Amino acid sequence: MPTFAELRSKAAKMADATGSKIVNTKDRMKSQPSKNINWDADIRSKPPPPPKPPKPLPPPSRTSSASSASTVATSQAERTKPPVPVRRAGSSASAAPSLGRSVSQASHSSSTSLNAPLGPPPTVRRETRPDSVSPPPMYPSSSSLPRIQEPQAEEDTDIERIDWANLSPEDKQIFFSWLDEFFARYLHVPVPPRTAADTVQHVTVPPGGRTPSPMTGPPQVQRTSRPKTPPRPTFGSPSPGDPAAFTMSYPPPTEHGSAGADLAHYFSPHTHWSSAWYTDGDRMAPPLKGNGHMAYAGGWESNGTTQTVSGGVLFSDLSMCWYSVSWPQTAPPTHDANDSRTVHRSARYLPRPSPWSREQLIDAHETYGETVAGFAESFEDGGQPCARGECWDLANEALKYFEQYDYVPKPVPSISRTHGHLIYEGKASDKGKTQMGRWRGGDDRVRRGDIVEWRSARVGTGPLSWAMLGNPDHTAVIVSDMVPKTSVADGMAVRPAEMGTLEVIEQSLGKPPTRARYDLSQFQEGEVWIYRPVGLEAYVGSLLGPKCPEGVNALSVV
Repeated sequence: MPTFAELRSKAAKMADATGSKIVNTKDRMKSQPSKNINWDADIRSKPPPPPKPPKPLPPPSRTSSASSASTVATSQAERTKPPVPVRRAGSSASAAPSLGRSVSQASHSSSTSLNAPLGPPPTVRRETRPDSVSPPPMYPSSSSLPRIQEPQAEEDTDIERIDWANLSPEDKQIFFSWLDEFFARYLHVPVPPRTAADTVQHVTVPPGGRTPSPMTGPPQVQRTSRPKTPPRPTFGSPSPGDPAAFTMSYPPPTEHGSAGADLAHYFSPHTHWSSAWYTDGDRMAPPLKGNGHMAYAGGWESNGTTQTVSGGVLFSDLSMCWYSVSWPQTAPPTHDANDSRTVHRSARYLPRPSPWSREQLIDAHETYGETVAGFAESFEDGGQPCARGECWDLANEALKYFEQYDYVPKPVPSISRTHGHLIYEGKASDKGKTQMGRWRGGDDRVRRGDIVEWRSARVGTGPLSWAMLGNPDHTAVIVSDMVPKTSVADGMAVRPAEMGTLEVIEQSLGKPPTRARYDLSQFQEGEVWIYRPVGLEAYVGSLLGPKCPEGVNALSVV
C-alpha cells in the first residue's frame, strides 16, 4: 500500500502535466490578425503534376526495321504506280540497254550486280501526279491535356449554314473562282479564268418531261462572238450499210490521199511559190503554219556557200513528209524562189499506214495497253487532275509515260485527236435513229488501254437523262474490254448500237479523273473514234526527225 508521501508526489506530477497541455493547446489555437496576412479568397490548390511519359521501347534490330520499312514502302508504291510495261521476248522492242537489264522488270532484288534485275521504275513525274498525303502528326494523349468546352450557341440564335451537298452550278463556279484567286495570290502563280463550258455535261430532265430552261444558267453569248466549231455530222442519201458511203469530220480532208502527200506536192518543181519563205526566222513551210494537226521537227545547216532548210512532219492521219530547200548563201532575200537553177527543193513522204492484222494489234495491246489503262486508273478518285486537267492530257501523258523505258518502242504520240491505230469510227444523228460506223483492223474487240475520242456527242444515260461528251471534243481512256454484239472484220459496217458499253476513266477542267460507263446503243448524236496505242516506227514506218532516215521506203512526187 502506497504511503501518503508517494500519493502527494503523483498528484503534483499530474497537475504539472495538465497545465502544460493547456498551455500548448492555447499556443496552437492562437492565430495572427488577418490584416497581417496576404490572404486571397480565390486561391485554388495546384493541379496535380502530369503523368510521366512512358519509357520508350528499345529500338528494333536493324535487320527487322529495314525489312519492314522496305516492305511497307514497296506495298504503298505498288498501289499507286501504274504497271510497268513488260519486256516481251520476240517482240519488236529495241535492244536492252548496256546495263544488262534482265527481262523481268517487276523484281525487287537488292543485289548490286549489273546483271541482276533492276527495281521498280521511277514514279510518274510529280507535276502530273497527285501529291501523297503526309502521315498525321503525333499528339499527346487526351488524358494529359486540359479539356476545353466550347461555348454552345443559344437556342434562339439563328445561324445561316451552307448546304455543301446541294450547291448550284453558279455557286460552285463562284466558290472555285475564290479558290483560284486565293492560290494565285498565295503562290504568286497566274491561274487562268475558269470557263463554264465543259467537255462532259450530264443532263437530267425533271418530273414533267421539260428540259431545264437555259435561262437558269449564265446569259447566252452572242453568236457573233462565238468561235467556230466543227459542224455536227450530217448524213446523205447513201445506205448506212455501205461503209464507204460516209465520211467523218476528222481527220481533215486531203487532196492527194494524205496530208503527207499534199505537203510533198507543195515542194514539187511545178508548184509556184509566192515568196522565199525559207529565209524567214521560223523557216516553216507556209502550208504548216497554223496547222494544229501535226508534230514537227525542223533544222537548218550551212557549209559556207549554201544554206539548207529541212523539216519532218507527222500528221494526224499518220502520214509523214520530209522536205528540204537549198539556196546560195549570197543570194539576196528577194531572190526568185522558183528559179530551179539556184533554189533546189525536194520532198519525200509516207502515205497513211494500212490496217494491221489481229496478231499485230494484240501484240501492240500487250506492249502498251495495260500500262496506259493503269496510268489512268492511278489518278482515279485521287482528287487531283492529270497535268493541266484537260481531258486530252490523260491520254497524252499516258503515252509519254513510256519515254522513261528505253526497252519499249516509242508509241505513236497524241497528235490532235489521234492516239494510234484507228479501231472504230462511227456517228449518229436524229436522236440515234440514224447510225453509221466502220470497223478497222483485224482485232475482234476493243481492249483495255484503248483511247476513245468523242465530238459533240450525246449519249443517253437513263429514261430522261443523257451525257454531252465534247465541247466540241472529249478524250477518255478505256479500262475494260468491249466485245461487239456482232462479228467484225476490217472495213465492215458496224453501227454504234452494235458495239456495246465503254467503261472509261475521264477528266475535264474542274472535275478530277473518275470512272464512267457509256452504252453505245444509246448513242444519239455526234461522232466517236477508238484508237489502239501502237509503236510509231513499226506502224507508221519511221521515227520523226528533220531528215528522212536511210532505209525508209519513202515516196516522191514526180
